[in-house]
This record gives sequence, structure tokens and C-alpha cells, in this order.
Amino acid sequence: MKWVRAVCLLSIALPAIGDGQPGDAEFKSLYGARRWTELREALKVHGGPAFYRGTVAAVFNDDRRAERLLQSVIASAPHSDEAYEAYEWLAHIYLRTGRYRQWVADLEARWKAFPNKSELKDEQTAAAGFRGLPDQIAGKFQPSILHHEPGKIFIPMSINKNPVTYFFDTGAWVNCMSESEAKRLGLAIHDSDGTLTTGTAAKIGFRTAVAPEVVVGGAHFNNVTFAVFRDDQEPWVDLPAGRRGLIGIPVILGLRSLGWSQDGTVEIGMKSGSAGGRGSNLFFDDDHLVIEAELGRRKILATLDTGAQTTDLYENFAKEFANLVSEAGKKDTTEVRGVGNAESFDSITLPELKLNLGYLDVALRPAHVILKQLGATCCDGNFGMDLLKQGRAFRIDFSAMRLDLDPRD
Repeated sequence: MKWVRAVCLLSIALPAIGDGQPGDAEFKSLYGARRWTELREALKVHGGPAFYRGTVAAVFNDDRRAERLLQSVIASAPHSDEAYEAYEWLAHIYLRTGRYRQWVADLEARWKAFPNKSELKDEQTAAAGFRGLPDQIAGKFQPSILHHEPGKIFIPMSINKNPVTYFFDTGAWVNCMSESEAKRLGLAIHDSDGTLTTGTAAKIGFRTAVAPEVVVGGAHFNNVTFAVFRDDQEPWVDLPAGRRGLIGIPVILGLRSLGWSQDGTVEIGMKSGSAGGRGSNLFFDDDHLVIEAELGRRKILATLDTGAQTTDLYENFAKEFANLVSEAGKKDTTEVRGVGNAESFDSITLPELKLNLGYLDVALRPAHVILKQLGATCCDGNFGMDLLKQGRAFRIDFSAMRLDLDPRD
């Protein structure tokens, strides 16, 4: 079951990026196919234009470098196809880091430079709910260890010095809480004209509240925006006061790394041990955190979603692994829950699917393949906690952009 995926999506229209120096055709092809790991490796070998280097930096969470390179692209050719795309990648950075004032300013600059683009009205609608919101600020930071209940992803934190216990959701692109929770914490709730996309791909309205101070262990944040939903909506309806909230990617990224263990601890900001030759297996694609796993000798891409209790596979998987699905699958229906609603979809159920995730062999028993593409267009599914809990612990390192699962003893 997916508790909540609150995501504000911007659609990218891939323009024809022109060829230039030798190697540009390869970069253009890899960019158009969204083969980010291969594009990064090609740039290491050949160097390349600032646009592609900035894109790769944005995809792999090197935000400072990405901003510098992408802003240089806009400055050098403000009405070019590359500039149009550079604005888009900057928007993704500002959105996932909770810098809503910068996000809206970036979009407005793009609309002014490209007033005749067909995406303009949709983007203005998407931005409506975030106008007037401040930029989230990361304050002092110290690595820390927190404690969680056995098997749970709820962790202790404070909002304006009030203790709360919220869950962490890597599938949520905004922080969220219920209406009663915002009132209990003394936060002003503001009406909004925006909508967010839930785990069922439905659109739902929301209001907003800004917390002046949020502290998670040794990580301090100011001006933290929360999307506010009714208490009778998922996932708050069955949760008590003090637990009706979640921290999404804007706060989670500020934790630098997050390590959850079956022993009841959550490590925040700890330096990773030796990678042992392991490279990155995470990247950002549009407004999704994507994990690269393996099914046999084939790679499989999925969104990494700690807010999902179970894993779902999507239409892309059914197409890419058509023989497997037709030979071993049985027709079924699968329910997916998002904020405010639940919806059942036609699906195929496989008795077992063995994967390598985070450098550990894991298995889905059974595996549900929904016959609709609900998630990111590049992905075969949405990986939830049922897979992550198969290790003794898991660690998400946002500097290395790597997920590691530790084997059980």
C-alpha cells in the first residue's frame, strides 16, 4: 500500500538540441533517451558542453555545480533550446530542496523568455499552490542517531520545539501533515489553488503551512513548508495526534544520508564506509528518486519509495518482460492508495520475482504488475519497504547517490 506520494510534476518537452563538436551527437542521443549513467560516463571521457554537464550534475544531486553550469547556459544563449531545458532542470532542483520562492522565480523567467510554449498554462497551474512560500533554509548540522519503533519508519523530531513522530517518505516531493496537526502545532494554514498528484495518479487539492523551525536529530531547518490535507484522508485517518505528518524529499535531502536499521536506529548524516568499488545506483529523473536494480542480467529502474509499504510494478515492466509476465502471471486486481483516495487497477500477479537491490539479493513474493503506468515514465515500478526490509539495514547516501542494503546476519 502506498501511504502518500505528493508530487508536483512538470512535463519536459525534449527539444531538438543541436549537434556541435564531435561527441555532441552521442550526448544528444543519451540525453534524449534519459540514459543518465551512460551520459555521465561519456562526459568523463570526452568532456562536453555546459548544458550536458549541468544536466548530469542535477540528475546526480550535485546542485551547486548544476546551478552554476545551467545558469551559464541561460546567460550565454537566453532564447535557445538549451536555455529552455536549463530552466527546467533548475526548477527540479529548487522544487526538491523546498526553495519555492526560487522555483517560482525560475518558472516566471522561463515563461517570460519563452511566452509561446504550449506547456506554459500547465506550469502556471502547477505553480499556483506554491506562490508566496519561502525558501527552506538548512541550518546547523550534526550527525546523529535516532530511534524508531521495530519495523516502523516513524522517527522523532520537533516542530517549533514541539515533539512529533513523523515518517520519512522518499516518494513525497513535499512535506505533508493533517489539518488538525497543523492547528495543534500553532501553524497558520493558507488556502491554495494548486493540486498535487497522488500515488494513484489522481489530482488532489491542498493547503499550506510553514513551520519556522524543524529539527531532526542534529539537523536544523527553517521555513519548512508542509502541504496540509483533511484528517479524514489517507494516511492520517488511522494515525493519532503527533504522528499525522511526513517529511518528504525537501527535508530528507538536508539529512545528507539516512540509514535505517532493523535494530531500531536511524543514522542521519553519517559518513558511508568503503564503497568497495560500488558506484552510484540512484539518480533524480524529473521529480522522482530512481533506483537502478537488476533482474537477472537486465537492469530495471524503479522509484525508491520509503512511504510505500509494498512494491508495485507497472505497465513498462509488463512490456519489457512480456514473456515472463505471460508465462507465469495470473490476472488480478491491485489496490493503490494515495492521499484522499484508493483505486483498484487491473494487474498481473507473479508468484515470485528475484532482484538485486542495493547490492543485495531480494525477492518479491508475490509480485504485482499493474497494467497502467502510474509512476515515472522511465520506471518499471515503485519499490517499497517490503524490499528494503529484507536487509538488516539500508542506507541512502545522497552525496554518493547510492543505496546499500546490508545482509542479515
